[in-house]
Amino acid sequence: MATASAPGVVGPVPFTDVCGARAAVPLSNEPDDDDDASAATAAALPSGVRRRLRCYQGTWVARACVPGLVAIRQGSFAPRRGDVVLASPHKCGTTWLKALAFATMARGAYPPAGAGHPLLRLNPHDCVPFMEMLFADGLAGSRKMAMLPSPRLMATHMHHAILPTSISNNPDCKIVYVCRNPKDMLVSLWHFTRGVQPDLAFSDVFEHACEGVSFSGPIWEHVLGYWNASKESPETVLFLRYEEILLDPVGNVRKLARFVGSRSHRPRRRPGSPRTSCGSAASRR
Repeated sequence: MATASAPGVVGPVPFTDVCGARAAVPLSNEPDDDDDASAATAAALPSGVRRRLRCYQGTWVARACVPGLVAIRQGSFAPRRGDVVLASPHKCGTTWLKALAFATMARGAYPPAGAGHPLLRLNPHDCVPFMEMLFADGLAGSRKMAMLPSPRLMATHMHHAILPTSISNNPDCKIVYVCRNPKDMLVSLWHFTRGVQPDLAFSDVFEHACEGVSFSGPIWEHVLGYWNASKESPETVLFLRYEEILLDPVGNVRKLARFVGSRSHRPRRRPGSPRTSCGSAASRR
C-alpha cells in the first residue's frame, strides 16, 4: 500500500517508491468499458486507426488516455509552485528526457555516482509518471499526485492547446518539451507498435500520420504548439530537440539544469554514475 512521503523530503523522488506501480500509456490494447463518465466520453468520441485512437479537442490520443485528459481539464490536477512537466509526442525521446530531467533535478538527493541511484534500479517511467494515465484512476490518481514531495516531476503527451491553464498559464509551473525528426519518429513508432501488432504495414502508419491521425497527432500541430509557447514564454517553456541532445548531451543538460533551477549546471560523468544515453534509455522501454 502506498504511503505518504516522510516530512521534509525534497522532490523529485521516484514515483513508484512513493505510490506503487506506475501508470503507463498504452499504445494498442483498449481498456474495458465501464460506467465512468470519462470513459463514456471516450467511447463517444470519433475513432481512428482500428478504434485505438480518439479525437479529443481536435487532437488524436490513445483511447485509454481520454478519461485522464477529461479529469485533468476539469480541475483534478492541483498545481504546486515548482512543478515541472515533461512534454513530448510519442517516440520522440520521452524515456531519455525523463532520465535526464530526473537525474538533474534530484542530483542533490541522489549523487550521480551513488550506488543507490534510482536510475540504476528503476525504469525512467517508474520515476516520472504520465499524467494522463495517473488521473484516469480518478480520485486515486489525485491522491497519488498529492503524495509526491515538491518539486514534482511529471510527463504528458498532450498537445499544448489542451493543457489545462493551471499548467499552460502558470508562471510557477515549467514545461520541458522535446521533439524529434518526424521521419525518425514514425519509424520508431512503427517498430514499437509491431510488437503488439505484427501485421502493421509502415505505409499505413505513414498515411495516417500524413492525415494527422496518429498518436499525438497531428504531429506538426503538436510541435508548433510548444514551439510558439517557448517563444512567447521562454521562462516557463523550454524547447529541446532530440537530435541536438544526441550531438551535445552535456550542453543540453546544462541548459535543462539552468531552466529548472538546478545548481548543477556543470554535469560531469563519473565512474559508476547511471548512464542516461540514448541506447540505455531505449533498452528500458
